[in-house]
Amino acid sequence: MRLPWNPLCGCRLGNGNAYKGHPGGGTGTGEAMTFAEKLRELMAERGLSLRELSRTVPYDKGNLSRVINGHKRPSEKLAARLDDILNANGELVALRSSSLSLDRRALNGDLTPDDEERLIQAARRPGRTDLAVVESLSTILAAQRRLEDVIGSEPLLKTVGAQLTTVERLVIEARGRVRPRVLDIAAQWAQFDAWLHASVRRLAKADQLYDRAIVWATEAGNADMVATAFNMKGHTAWLRRDVAPMVGLSEAAQRDRHTSPGVRALAVQQEARGLAILGDAASTDRKFDEARELTTQAAEHPEDEPPWIYFFSPDMLTMQHGRAYRYLGRHAKAIELLTAGLDDLSAEVRHSEWVAYYRLDQVRSLRALHEEAEAERILGEVAGLAERLGSARLARHVAMLR
Repeated sequence: MRLPWNPLCGCRLGNGNAYKGHPGGGTGTGEAMTFAEKLRELMAERGLSLRELSRTVPYDKGNLSRVINGHKRPSEKLAARLDDILNANGELVALRSSSLSLDRRALNGDLTPDDEERLIQAARRPGRTDLAVVESLSTILAAQRRLEDVIGSEPLLKTVGAQLTTVERLVIEARGRVRPRVLDIAAQWAQFDAWLHASVRRLAKADQLYDRAIVWATEAGNADMVATAFNMKGHTAWLRRDVAPMVGLSEAAQRDRHTSPGVRALAVQQEARGLAILGDAASTDRKFDEARELTTQAAEHPEDEPPWIYFFSPDMLTMQHGRAYRYLGRHAKAIELLTAGLDDLSAEVRHSEWVAYYRLDQVRSLRALHEEAEAERILGEVAGLAERLGSARLARHVAMLR
């Protein structure tokens, strides 16, 4: 039986040198193959010579020899052609792009060829991970966060999940002074993967990933990530409409006073939203005042804030305040706050998937005030966005309001 292929580490998951904690509960083979090694293995299995393969492709024999010996990286087209000829079932294509690749639209040239090679080697030999690898991982993760703002969560689920498998291998092997840094970036990766799953309502999986982020961040000593993951578990509770856990987890995220103002502000505003759902208007306003003060502090010193809350701003807090007022039935004020926050967002962010749900809040409050024409206009724009992004979840929310 052929074992499942991991396109990131360039290996099959099997019963070789087992490692604990694989997300799927399996084990890993330890050492990974390069494209050239796999190509030579497949040629040997099929009894193909360099001359025969070059004629079949067809491809210049000298250049193909360099690819076979690992001295030249194949093009995407050549990798696909070799994969097809050798019946490699996608393995050669995966190895060509290997190790933590992602949509090039996100990177904007930030990842250098040296970075890519460093990541390939780290995936093959996780015990050799160094600080330069961690920096390259940070570059990729930041790029994927930006990409998710543009294309939504679902298109990234498979890629980020596979990447997390490779990152977990690095965690298992990391030791010495590099280990806390590897754990730190791994916790961020788990938190981002959890967010993606929560966004498509895979809430049980999201909670598991947040728990993993908490464990890794605790070992790394990253109080900001621990608090963030607890707060985001409160977010999944909100999605389940479990208000008491939502409030309790938001409060838990505020207990460590060493966290950054921005991290605390996120937890405070979420608690405020939970209080609004419970109908406690006075406490809602008090908590939003606290969140506003913390948000101002965070904006004054952005360099002190962790990279994963790049999206949080006074504009987002204003939108959250508007959402809370919708829960309280203060629809006119809700529309005012939602509109003000949305108008202050950049054009790119304003048309992202996660912002669309605030626009649906506008629709609900407009309808509560019988302003049907404006509600229909906004709903039509959100429907167009759902179609452009291919977001089935957003489309379902639009359909429920029609």
